[in-house]
Order: sequence, then structure tokens, then C-alpha cells
Amino acid sequence: MINDFDGREARGPSSHDPVWAERHPPAPRPAAGMEELLRTLSLLAAPTGQEDEVIDWVRREWEGLGEVTRSPVGNLFLHIPGPGPRVLLAAHADELSLIVRSITPGGFLRVLPGERDQFSSPYYVGSPLRVLADSGPLPGVVATTTGHAMTPDQKDRPRLGWDDLFVDVGLTAEECAAHGVRIGTRMVWDSPPRRMGRLLVGKAMDDRLGVAVLVELARRLAAARPAYDVTLALTVQEEIGMVGASSLTRDGRAFDLGFIIDNGLAGDIPTVSPEHVPVVLGGGPTLVHRDSSVHYSRRLIQALRGVAERNRVPVQEMVLFHYSSDGAHLVRQGIETLLVAPPIRYSHSPFETIDPADVEATVRLFELFLTERALG
Repeated sequence: MINDFDGREARGPSSHDPVWAERHPPAPRPAAGMEELLRTLSLLAAPTGQEDEVIDWVRREWEGLGEVTRSPVGNLFLHIPGPGPRVLLAAHADELSLIVRSITPGGFLRVLPGERDQFSSPYYVGSPLRVLADSGPLPGVVATTTGHAMTPDQKDRPRLGWDDLFVDVGLTAEECAAHGVRIGTRMVWDSPPRRMGRLLVGKAMDDRLGVAVLVELARRLAAARPAYDVTLALTVQEEIGMVGASSLTRDGRAFDLGFIIDNGLAGDIPTVSPEHVPVVLGGGPTLVHRDSSVHYSRRLIQALRGVAERNRVPVQEMVLFHYSSDGAHLVRQGIETLLVAPPIRYSHSPFETIDPADVEATVRLFELFLTERALG
């Protein structure tokens, strides 16, 4: 997900609100396996342009469930044949990252974001990092001038820029070179997932929750007979501008319907207004009408809404702004498309927060849609 939303309004909607609760049945509590799957995927490192760790893990999971292929740019596909229209379900494999642009003589790493979001720098200061050196992962921390060493000008600066930040790996320049830390080396947040009440907190929930949906959905479809000809896909380089998705129809692939599973926004925190983001954790996946790049299929929204209502699967709906997904590229390739977005709090941060029940509800929604033949 590409997102720079920064709503700062009154308290958001709440699942404790009786009006909201009446309109939204609670999401079913997921099996322990779903939380374990999310934890495993969150721990993997897959910065934009270096997604192999996630791609390889999912490929091993998909082997034996259908035809597995990988495109030259790195997109991964699982084809499960069926009698109906050709349906594509896609999620992106990459996560937010930093990339080395230079190394100082003292061994400090000067960095830039590895993606298009230029607004996440406050979340990086003081954050532990996993530096993906050639010799293996190294610990690092994002630092800047602090405390007594700050000049008056630095103290008065309203916002930190990337030239104010650097990464300290505790090594000299020579030691960095010996470990294979060089220009172009990438790094990701090192924040292991942890339980917080019913919620799960950690890095890369954007878009590992979408990856989890595809992994679990593949397992269930392998044990059933889908009513559609189904292709599941992991895309690369979404965070820098939805690059991998632009070639999904390469090599003769064609699809009639397309679904993007990416994280949406939850507005149930004190600083976001329900007028802006009327979505809560635990309310199920969000059916998105439009984002800043594209309008999505009203026909597919109606179809999934119908499946949800018939089977009491909770769903929410919203209009997004300051947000883009791979869906725009599917529409450009002539595919009728819908973005389905399980919500998160605190997007593009090392403490992205989700309710695993929303991920479970998303899997169930697609399982029903693909086996019921809700559309001709």
C-alpha cells in the first residue's frame, strides 16, 4: 500500500458503539494457525526490490497445490484451474525499507527510503533495523543528533529530513566493507510481532496480511473445487509505485476479474475522524469504492457484499484518498478490479496493528465467493 494519509480529527468509530455494532457483525475469531502465519510472514525481510525471502517462503507453501511460476521481474503465480471465468487475486510481497546511498569514513550509513513514501522518517528515529549485508543480517539503529549535542538551529528545526538521519551499525567503514555493506544495501525494521489484547502488532503487516490471505486461501482451495479458474499472485515493488503489477498479464496471462488484497486504514483511534475513515479493527475487510488512482468495480462490490450478507461474514466499505494500490494497474490492463482491504492502524510504521480476525474473515469471504460462483 502507498499511503500518506494524516487525518487529525476527533475520536474515530468504535466497535463498542451500539449503532456501529448493529450494522457490523463481529469478525469470527481466527484459528491459532492464522496468527502464527501472520507472525511468520511479518518476521521475513522483503524490502522493495529484494523480495526473495517472502517469495521463496510462499513458493514452498504453494508447491503441490497447482502450477507455480515466477516471472522475470519476480512476480510469483499459483494457478488452480477451474471451469469458470479467470480470476486473479494479488497481494504485494515488499515492505518499507531503507537503502544505503553512501557510507561515511566513520562507518555511518547515509540512507534514503526504499519506496515512494517520503513521510515515514519520524517513525524511523531510534528504531532498530535489520541491515541485509552480504555476510548476513546486521543490527543497526536509526540515529540523529540528540540532546546536548544539538545546536540551536537543530533544536528549532520543525521537521527532520533524510539528510538529518543516519544508521549506526557500530562498525568502521572498513568493517562495513568486510561485511558487504555497500551502496544499495537494504534494511528493514527489526520489530518482532507481539500480541496486544486481541490485536497483533509488528512491522510489514502492509502487506503480509494480504500474503497470509493468499497462502491460507490456496490451502483451502486445494481441498475444494473452485468454481472459477483461479490465479493467486505475489507482486514485487508495489511500495515504489506499483511496478510489479504492471506486468501481471505478461506472457499470455489473461484475467476476467481481479482482486487486490492490501491493507486498508482503520479510523478507530482518537486522532482520526469517522467522517474520514469509518472503518474499525474487528469489523472485517473493507470493500473499497475508490482510491487516489482508480474507481473500483461496483459490480464486484455488490457481489462480495451479497456473499457476505448471505453468510454473515462482516465487511466494511469506504472511499480512500491519499492511497494507491496495485489495483490501478489491473484496471489499466483491462481487468475488472476490486480492492479488498483488511484494516490496520498506524500504517507505514514499525508498529502496524491488525486484528487477525479481519484476515480470517477475508479468507472466508474469498473462499465462499470462489466456490459459490457468485458471478457468471
